[in-house]
Amino acid sequence: MGTIDISGAEPASRRRREGMESPRAKTSPFMKRMPDSAKRMTFIRQSSLFKQREAPVNPNLTEVEDQAALTAEIKQMAKDMGVNAIGIAEYVPTVRFEDAEELEHNRVIVFAMTMAYDYMVDIGPNSQAEVHRVYHALDDIGVRLSQQIGAFGYKTRTEPNIADFPLPAYAWLAGLGELGKHGSLISPELGSSFRLGAVATDMPLLVDGPEDYGINEVCTNCQVCARFCPGDAITHEKKTVNGVERWHVDTPKCEPYFFRMHGCKICLSVCPLNAKGMSKEDFKPMAKVIRETGDAKGMLALIKERTGIDYEAIDYNPEDEGRARVETD
Repeated sequence: MGTIDISGAEPASRRRREGMESPRAKTSPFMKRMPDSAKRMTFIRQSSLFKQREAPVNPNLTEVEDQAALTAEIKQMAKDMGVNAIGIAEYVPTVRFEDAEELEHNRVIVFAMTMAYDYMVDIGPNSQAEVHRVYHALDDIGVRLSQQIGAFGYKTRTEPNIADFPLPAYAWLAGLGELGKHGSLISPELGSSFRLGAVATDMPLLVDGPEDYGINEVCTNCQVCARFCPGDAITHEKKTVNGVERWHVDTPKCEPYFFRMHGCKICLSVCPLNAKGMSKEDFKPMAKVIRETGDAKGMLALIKERTGIDYEAIDYNPEDEGRARVETD
């Protein structure tokens, strides 16, 4: 994805901004099946951390004499708080959700935190608990980092995954990786087993910018995530979406399995680029599973054998999850 053109980017639409805290989502079958720890993390994120997104701004502005030193200091702060990777992107007003206001900020600090790979590939309650543990940690870091930036005298806002803009787009703009065929960012350091958080600000930080790591070429030739997607939602061709040509996942085909299977994540789990990152050793058993199961049908059969759960037999109605019913071809 190293040479992507975002000059024609348009604000993206979304069907539900409140995440799992919308009134309908709170009573959905998906929410009821969530493990208790995930429900607690969701509650804390929405009831507390989300309300602290806007940090107080110190009226005594700290003058910036060395942008490089300041940028390094902010990055180190985030690393000390627990992030595994961090980069700085330029804020692009058209790269946002259409129901979100255009920000006055000009920089976006994007950071990533790994998920425990063995939990992620569980494809069950443990994987869902791990996702929400990491998102809670990212939101907490975002709020604390925003407060630190506000103390310098600069405006700042924490940007969790249900806020103002699509995090993978800004993670690419910040040089953290490239968009994979499975629709999520792939990092050369972290593979596919991580989640993202961000902080927008007007602090004069140096921009890292996008990097070509060769991941786009790998995804162009790789068939694994598409072969193992149970909803056949991943295609081998890019598509122009919101004015940008990129890899695109057919959401209505993905969602039935996403909501049945505790968030699914099969495509992230089988991504061979996990073998190049921090999950290298943990990926070896998955590589064996990929060889033995062969495709989505084989993977679902293995999951049923291991867990005793036939996820395809679970009733699914998108309207039960607070989403309009969308027909697919």
